[in-house]
Amino acid sequence: MQPTITLCLSILILLNTICRATPTTTPDSAKHEKSLFEALTRIRKQHNLPDIKLNTRMAFHSDLSSHEPEQSAFRMDYLRLQITGNITERIFYKWMQHLNKSNTPHSLDNMPASINCLGVGFHITPALSLFAGKQYADFGGFEYDADPAEVYSFSDFGNNITCFLMGVHLAWWITPSQEIRFQITDARSNKDDKTQLPANYKTAKTPLGYTVNWNGNFLDNTLSTRCSFSLFHESQKQNIYFWALAGTWQHGNFNMYIDGLFSIEEIDKLGILSEISGQAEQPYRATHCQYFSLISRLNYRILSKLNIFAKGTYETASARTGTNLPESGKYRTSYGYQGGIEYFPMKENLRFFLVYRGNQTDYTHLARPFHLENEAPQHLSLGLTYKIPIY
Repeated sequence: MQPTITLCLSILILLNTICRATPTTTPDSAKHEKSLFEALTRIRKQHNLPDIKLNTRMAFHSDLSSHEPEQSAFRMDYLRLQITGNITERIFYKWMQHLNKSNTPHSLDNMPASINCLGVGFHITPALSLFAGKQYADFGGFEYDADPAEVYSFSDFGNNITCFLMGVHLAWWITPSQEIRFQITDARSNKDDKTQLPANYKTAKTPLGYTVNWNGNFLDNTLSTRCSFSLFHESQKQNIYFWALAGTWQHGNFNMYIDGLFSIEEIDKLGILSEISGQAEQPYRATHCQYFSLISRLNYRILSKLNIFAKGTYETASARTGTNLPESGKYRTSYGYQGGIEYFPMKENLRFFLVYRGNQTDYTHLARPFHLENEAPQHLSLGLTYKIPIY
């Protein structure tokens, strides 16, 4: 793996050197953060060379509710190599590889699970751009759009959605504060698992997903919104419909966001209800599912380098009429809660954190045939996140 990464980095640097047609002004030194390369060599990095960062989150975790022998341990939660740059003024590239994730290729797109993003983009005009390759699906929502290293615990939706897919998207800034995105991706990364599919299920010949996303900024960026609609063609007669409506408010030292997410799934894509059915003697993939998520986080800077926050989630999983589960109705309700403090010693790029996380999962009477018990795990974490500027 290491020789491959070294070779790719060498090629990217060479392409930048050859293809960059015009010199770029050196950024203001007051705003420039030195990379490890600059600190060690004392050579100023040329602005047109690749930007290389190692995005990390590491912590000491203590499980406050588990009866397992290993209740506390140090852990590298997140480790991702991020390489971005410009080949010319109009051509750019992105490569993001999750280093502590499997490199096994998916069966449909033949792309390793560890690669989150890999592709080439084109600035067609100053307001219009195109990107092709593996990319972040434009589902919307501020938790979903956040840097994963900075999300200490995702919602059920964020934990289960397949968010990195092969495809193409078009981004159009119709005004300086309003952006429209159109995206077409694979509907999934792997081929269907025939052993768990319903008897009447027929795999789609062209399993694709289509998303339109609107991002807006208002009141001098005090209010920002994310709205999206997605349709995923999973089989010849079964689709996924997904809506997101989200907003964030920034005023002085206070900011907050609220995400509302809703999906109707004729064949279970999130997989939460299918996990419930997995307790049966013969597990099967659920049909006619419905999921709802409400997520909110509040931040307050009590000092310039000190932030306190609280986060909550409310989520439900239900079966609709026609489901292959025993009955239609709500099977599961989940309540998530977090609170913590973050310290920024130098830059926003580095933070230390102390976070308490809890989750209450309640199963309704409809889930009783599967012999499931309510859960309430709780964790305490002390650690740091740092996007290390390598080059």
